[in-house]
Amino acid sequence: MDVDYILISRLGFAFTASYHIIFPSLIVGLAFYLTALEALWLKTGQENYRLQYLFWLKPFTAAFFVAVITGVGLSFQLDTHFGQFYYKTIDILAPIRHFELINAIVLEAGSLGVMWWGWKRVGKKLHFAATLMMSLGIIISFVCIIARNSWMQTPDGYELVAGQLVLTDWFAAIINPSFPYRFTHMLLAGLMSTACFVLGLSAWFLIKQQQINFARFNLHVALTAIVILAPLQIFIGDLHGLNTRENQPMKIAAIEGLWKTTDGAPLVLFGIPDKEKAENKNAIEIPKLASLILTHKTDGEVKGMNAFPKQNWPNVALIFYSFRIMVALGFWIVLIGFIGCYLRYKNKLNNNKIFLRIAIFTIPAGFIATIAGWLVAEAGRQPWVIYEIIKTKDILLPISRTEAIHSLLLMGIIYGLTLIGFLYAMFRILTKNPENQYEKKLI
Repeated sequence: MDVDYILISRLGFAFTASYHIIFPSLIVGLAFYLTALEALWLKTGQENYRLQYLFWLKPFTAAFFVAVITGVGLSFQLDTHFGQFYYKTIDILAPIRHFELINAIVLEAGSLGVMWWGWKRVGKKLHFAATLMMSLGIIISFVCIIARNSWMQTPDGYELVAGQLVLTDWFAAIINPSFPYRFTHMLLAGLMSTACFVLGLSAWFLIKQQQINFARFNLHVALTAIVILAPLQIFIGDLHGLNTRENQPMKIAAIEGLWKTTDGAPLVLFGIPDKEKAENKNAIEIPKLASLILTHKTDGEVKGMNAFPKQNWPNVALIFYSFRIMVALGFWIVLIGFIGCYLRYKNKLNNNKIFLRIAIFTIPAGFIATIAGWLVAEAGRQPWVIYEIIKTKDILLPISRTEAIHSLLLMGIIYGLTLIGFLYAMFRILTKNPENQYEKKLI
């Protein structure tokens, strides 16, 4: 098998998975927001909440369709390039995949139809029930996605029989050792990414002096969500790191850029990892901080890359830099959230053009941080597709390098068209400006 083919296949999957995760992250947050808006409308009777619901339903629907299309692309790659994947895991992962598909067709698609066209055809409570069912469907899909991926990271509830993975315990397989932390961490990432999205679009309206009351309300909601969710995300992130240290210590070593097992390991703020020499060039370190974070002791032992066979080492530089991008963007979002709340407290938020422009450019921050986090998780598991059980190279089908390149180009074209379509839809949503329909005063 051509080594270039393996690399191309992995690059193709990394591209499609990274692009895909943007849209589930967005729709999970918007689904919660739509539910809250409709609940407020039912409780207060204020038409503004229903009008806002109708506005945010548009980007939700656009993101929903792109998520479906890109999800199909991922399935296509798993069934072609990585054709042995479901063959080897069919007893465990295939049922979850089928359940997710049924959920998307029946619960999510059916609910979306009622959300759009049911206003005059069903009662208010039944329409709200459809919105709730959509939120439930999105959460079920999220559970299926994270359960499958977490099982690949920390497999449990199985036996290996004649080279085939056989399910022995459904609960242990789904609620595997890393699932609670990864699910909560990813859910919060989706909510914070959506808060950045709402924040940026609201800031755009304020700069353009359009839909002022509508934009102010959503700007304040987004900032409040960020300052509430950020401490939770930091707490869950710490628990997730401790869980990863216990179950995937080599990933932690790559994240920290730690080449030798060390008592009182330093935190490497920045450096240039050199895998061949097993060292960091031009490293900037804080003594003992990595041990304090990971073991809660200043002299705690943290395993380095030398504790693992070199042939199994992942791409340390990719993991090292991706993690720092994720953390840096996370702190940037926190900073924006707290500055925005401070400006709101001082009654200087709505007309602060500098902050509003920064808020617009913060729209992609949550999604980029999420992609970086997925790169850490996926690249950190390599060379294993099922951690310490099956290697990625063992599930690849032997197609030619040319076929692999053609597949990658085809995915690039399809995903590029979906991105153009999504951006065009967002442009229409932002510029349509339907006669100030959101301008009724909010109470």
